[in-house]
Amino acid sequence: MSGSNRPTITQDAVMADINAQADDLLAELGIFDSSSSASPAPPPPPPATGSGPAPPPPPPPPPAVKASPTTTTTGPSAKPAKTNRPAKTMQEELDEVFDSVISFANKASNRKKTPPPVAPKPKRKTHVSSYTVDIKGNKATPVSQPAAAPSTQPAPSLAPSVPTPPKGSPVKMAIVEPTAFGPGLESFEVNTPGTFEVSCAPETREKDLEVKAVGPTGSKNVIIEPLGTGQFSCEYTPSVAGEHKVTIKVKGKEIKGSPFTANVKYASYTDKAEAFGPGLEFGTTDQPCRFTVRLKEEAGFTRMRVHILGASRAEPIEMAEIEDNAIEVTYHPTAPGEYTIRVLWGEAHVKGSPFNVNVTGPINNDPSKVKVTGDGLSGGQVGEPIKLFVSADVGSGPGPLGVKLIGPSKPSIVADDSSEEGVEVTIKCLDPGEYRMMVKWGDEEIPGSPFVIPVGGKGRDIKPELCTAIGDGLTHGKVNEFAKFIVHIPEDAGPGSLGVSISGPHPPKPIEIINNQDGTMDVNYKPLAPGEYKINCTFGDLHIKESPFTAKIEGEAVRNPLLVTASGDALIKPVLCGQLAVISIVAGEGAGAGPLRAKMEGPSKADLHLQSTPEQTFEASFCPKDSGEYKLYFMWGDGNDDESQIAGSPFTIKVE
Repeated sequence: MSGSNRPTITQDAVMADINAQADDLLAELGIFDSSSSASPAPPPPPPATGSGPAPPPPPPPPPAVKASPTTTTTGPSAKPAKTNRPAKTMQEELDEVFDSVISFANKASNRKKTPPPVAPKPKRKTHVSSYTVDIKGNKATPVSQPAAAPSTQPAPSLAPSVPTPPKGSPVKMAIVEPTAFGPGLESFEVNTPGTFEVSCAPETREKDLEVKAVGPTGSKNVIIEPLGTGQFSCEYTPSVAGEHKVTIKVKGKEIKGSPFTANVKYASYTDKAEAFGPGLEFGTTDQPCRFTVRLKEEAGFTRMRVHILGASRAEPIEMAEIEDNAIEVTYHPTAPGEYTIRVLWGEAHVKGSPFNVNVTGPINNDPSKVKVTGDGLSGGQVGEPIKLFVSADVGSGPGPLGVKLIGPSKPSIVADDSSEEGVEVTIKCLDPGEYRMMVKWGDEEIPGSPFVIPVGGKGRDIKPELCTAIGDGLTHGKVNEFAKFIVHIPEDAGPGSLGVSISGPHPPKPIEIINNQDGTMDVNYKPLAPGEYKINCTFGDLHIKESPFTAKIEGEAVRNPLLVTASGDALIKPVLCGQLAVISIVAGEGAGAGPLRAKMEGPSKADLHLQSTPEQTFEASFCPKDSGEYKLYFMWGDGNDDESQIAGSPFTIKVE
């Protein structure tokens, strides 16, 4: 073929090819459909001249991409238009085209809505019951969930889903900067979930995201839920008020605005409604408890919420209008103990809320309302987890749940009650055969119990029943003295490891285990409080012979009140009259077993409520009704008040 007949590839042809690729890219993004484009159809190819093939006509450009101002696109033989500006290089032309594509993609992607976050349920610390109604014209209408607190920050645009160009491509990728927004980064109420969302590049995975929340009492557990396309829903629940620092990192680098400062505050109060009645003062487990919420004429339209926390779920919670502007609330506790009742009008507590109610009477359990479900009922394999789910309907009572298995070997049983729906039970057996599982609710077996669970597979390689323990520390001991015992693990017990855990009035930490390299292990622990302690000794996660053991510890408890500290705004700032104030108390290492006691003196009686939280931490809340100066005393242990006061006690509280 001669050189004169060779097809001529012009810059216009290259630009047309780039435009066609841009069409395909936009079509993949769902932003531009090349098959339905309003662009005119390409003209038919001109007839071939000469012996060589004619150059192919360029496809039409997409509407969003304009040709370079230095060229014309009327045909393959068109000449560059005259201009006073210097001609652009091929790289500059390519950069300009792709910048136009990215700009168009970003604008279209910003019109997409962020998927709604899926809020994971927090772990249950106590039984909680809630009821919410809409108030329209002072008429109550039940609703499913209260509205979430709106965020004051604008929701960020979603990152455009732009495909990564092939290696060596001259196109430039858009850089997406991660952002975060939501009430959990701004301001919300104590003991309620602080939620927020993090928006990252589409390829960001959960392992790339690191979120930490730290408050006055230390770090808080943050639950992260992936929503797809680089979007994440996050949540944490503070137990005390004050500033909480939230640090957000993506691939090890802090995002813009991090660390965020969230103001966690206590509930506000309203005078538009009032609550009163015997159900806010006392109750019994054998009859319904009632109280009344009266609305003032100017109460307007909003929501009324009732939350009950206590020894049982106190369900069902019922609301009924008994007269104009008055709603009667009925709840049904099934276990005695202290209950906290919160009555909220809109987002604010009514006067006196939260109310502390002492419920007396016997425990009322109904095992017929408890059921077991799950694939584990049909059996499982040796060494593999067998999972079951135990759920209790309204009116079942507080339980507790008891699960026991009888079979060829003693299996391990782990119960997880972090779900509000019920308790997940995980069983692991080391020998095949039939196991009879007895499930009790309180003192009675539930319907269908005992359940027969077949377990298949090969028998175990370890034999924990061959392991034995001896020593005084298994049966008795003295406070603040080391209690000791020895565990013997013979060779024919198989491969495994020794596990020791101790529970009781004040579990001793640490537990010292020494391997004597002769098949025996020395175990030492030092109890700091008297009482009965349960000692669990396991080999390969299964109890050894005669485990668990019960040791009775005698003597006076060891306590150091000066290692117990208190913190909170109420200790350094004036408290408003009628406003709930909360103080955090932390027992440091070596403080001993407690218990924590408190009393308050001042112009009027301020209802003082103590609540324990995990890891030797406590909350003290009070609501002063009169202004003036109050004295707040905290004592650690049950000894003399003056000798038991914690560091800084008594505290002076000023009420305005």
